[in-house]
Amino acid sequence: MFRQNPNLIQPPLTPLSTSRPPLFLIHDGGGTIFSYYCLSDLHRPVYGIFNPCYSTKSTFEGGIPEMAKTYLNFIIETLFGDDQCDGKVSSPPKRDAGKELSRERDLILGGWSLGGMVSLEVSRQVLDFNAAEVAAAAKNTGKQKQARKLNVLGIVMIDSMNPDQASFPHNVKIANPNATKMQWGPHTKPETKEAVLRCFHEARRMLAFWELPTWPPVADADGDGTIRTSPMGPPPVVLLKAKENVPLQEPQEDEEEVSRTDVHRGDGQLGWGRYHEGMVRKVIKVEGHHFNLFTEERRAEQVTRGVREGCEILERLWRQGKA
Repeated sequence: MFRQNPNLIQPPLTPLSTSRPPLFLIHDGGGTIFSYYCLSDLHRPVYGIFNPCYSTKSTFEGGIPEMAKTYLNFIIETLFGDDQCDGKVSSPPKRDAGKELSRERDLILGGWSLGGMVSLEVSRQVLDFNAAEVAAAAKNTGKQKQARKLNVLGIVMIDSMNPDQASFPHNVKIANPNATKMQWGPHTKPETKEAVLRCFHEARRMLAFWELPTWPPVADADGDGTIRTSPMGPPPVVLLKAKENVPLQEPQEDEEEVSRTDVHRGDGQLGWGRYHEGMVRKVIKVEGHHFNLFTEERRAEQVTRGVREGCEILERLWRQGKA
């Protein structure tokens, strides 16, 4: 596994890519970020966050929220840290006569499968981070220190389904996890298989008791000065959706059984419309099934085009919202 977390997968190679918001891709259920190295140039800095428990056999006792908090701290250190080595993209805030100018950073979150789900929790915790920064700055007005702020432009989910079991279709029949055929490379080491399977097991445990984030209301002033509140909602999502079901090992007792990853395969938004209507702004269908999206160059290139388009859509939506 890599030494640095997040790991810089695609450094910015041109002035244009340097100026674009970085993309942070969170690992899938297996805990690794190797698949993201199959992506071609996304025209922006790209970071991968791997599961730090992968090699240690430790766990996130606080579940998905604790995992998300850990990863948010990784992102904060990357975007605001003073160390410009090790692939940090954003330079520290410039100083003018002892005053800090910009302490605001834009970013896009995302990930394959579990990574997309965790991105949602990270996005919710960003709101708490921003609020805490404002409160801290208010207590230190004499120091002329601006609050740091993170702007999550949106999330690119790569075949991430709504994991809330209450949203599952009533007629769905979920196959035993062992019925899903794992695809290993010919040179995969036994210890790698063991670590990946352990991370998958832990991911299922955490998802079983994870409550999807709730979003606070936003206060707006009408023309007459009346303050009204409206739901904030999650950031916009672009969803890449695999077209096929995962093949199960034979024989199956019930031919209608599907992998847990395919519970919402028949739903246009993989169940997310039942969580928050309007969250998914665009669905991009890709060839293959949940577990083979990165196993061939042709499919990986299709995923690359989808992720690239998704990031551009989210940037455009952000600019429109600020206009």
